[in-house]
Amino acid sequence: MSDKSSLKRVLLDVGISLFVLSCATALGFLFDHLGFTNSNIMLLYQSGVLLIAILTSHRGYSLISAIATVFLFNFFFVQPKFTLNAYEAGYPVTFIVMFLTAFISSSLAIQLKSSAKEREEAAVLIENERLRSAILRTVSHDLRTPLTSISGNASNLLANEETFDADTRRQLYADIYADSLWLIDLVENLLASTKLENGAALNVYAELVEEIVTEAVQHVRPAEHTQRIEIEPMEMLLVKADARLIVQVITNLINNAVQYTPPDTLVRIRAWQNGDTVFISVADNGPGIAAQDREKLFDSFYVGEGKRSDGRRGLGLGLSLCRTIIHAHGGEISVSDNRPHGAVFTFTLPAEEVAQNG
Repeated sequence: MSDKSSLKRVLLDVGISLFVLSCATALGFLFDHLGFTNSNIMLLYQSGVLLIAILTSHRGYSLISAIATVFLFNFFFVQPKFTLNAYEAGYPVTFIVMFLTAFISSSLAIQLKSSAKEREEAAVLIENERLRSAILRTVSHDLRTPLTSISGNASNLLANEETFDADTRRQLYADIYADSLWLIDLVENLLASTKLENGAALNVYAELVEEIVTEAVQHVRPAEHTQRIEIEPMEMLLVKADARLIVQVITNLINNAVQYTPPDTLVRIRAWQNGDTVFISVADNGPGIAAQDREKLFDSFYVGEGKRSDGRRGLGLGLSLCRTIIHAHGGEISVSDNRPHGAVFTFTLPAEEVAQNG
């Protein structure tokens, strides 16, 4: 922890301790005015020490507070008041018991807080391990299909290339190429997601939406789909964005539409501005998304019941990465129905002001 953070923590703990002791003393005066016994005021101070033990970061504050309560109680509420003297012979023992009770109570509170923290850390470790195991199972299962396909097609070409005609060889080459590109997309999504979750900085500039959309469409491989992709005419819209990441968002959304819709589906991209926000949507007129899938659609490694057009399972990373990127830009992403059928993915970005010359 840095020196600045440590100083802030110390000041906060001191402030909490002083505030709690002040409140206990103020309530003590109220109790005394209402005729409550000193035993009630002692319990009030002991409760304050317990609260300080829970709210502060070090047991030293509760120890000092336990000592302070003895002096505060003696000074304000024991005859003669506003002195540190005590007329009754039994009061020194009372003060010792009061201190020990406050200290033991605060020590128990600290132990309970420490145990709760340890249980919380253990739960986090268990959850991380569970997630790591789920990731390994998912990645291992879903990578097997393209890797087996690449290995099998390459083996066929090595063993039987001369016996295959040109069309067969070309199809095998195309299958290997398509599977390798799918693996590249997966790795890029994994890397981008990891970087953003680790706090990588965005390279934000004023970007033209039309250029971002056009570049994203160029990343969609025409050999892998027969869907029609249309870009609606756009006015000159500028956004504050990391263009590379937003290209990846739009590419993922288009690929998602292509992969889960039948041939000849229309995929339409449009953008518009409302106030200081720019909206970009990717819509298709395919079968749409089941209601039970929508809540978890943007969760990492969630794969819904929809069937991909190529029969291959996805890892559930593309839409999760989209949400991560858009949230990093301060925007939102959502899915809705495209009437009469289909799905519309819409996300927002902050608009950039267009400079006026003259």
